[in-house]
Amino acid sequence: MVLSSRAANEIAELLTMTVREKLRKYKPETIHMPFHHRLLGKDRYAMFSFIQSLNTTFGISIWEQIAVILAKGAGNYAERQYKLRGEIDDETEELIREIHYKLRKGEIAAIKIGEIERIRKKIKGGEAKY
Repeated sequence: MVLSSRAANEIAELLTMTVREKLRKYKPETIHMPFHHRLLGKDRYAMFSFIQSLNTTFGISIWEQIAVILAKGAGNYAERQYKLRGEIDDETEELIREIHYKLRKGEIAAIKIGEIERIRKKIKGGEAKY
């Protein structure tokens, strides 16, 4: 998959805006960290604290936005904060874990359509929960 220039620009803009905003508004949770300061030094600890805060921001909001940009750039549908209205039964969850495990170990080839079909056959009907 080739990344379109529009998607690349959207991602670059999102990352730039997020880092700039974080730099502008960043305040450490606490300034009194005697053990950390003695271990790392105040400057290094300040840098570590900022990077940790940035990682948290990325994990909470940025990666999901980037996933949507990439999906839409490839012509797919994607939405953020999708609410599931139900739950996965234990047998289906176990099958998903098994497929994931075997893919990671290289025991099976990644064949998305086949994996989806296996999971769909295993799913038990239920009621939507709002």
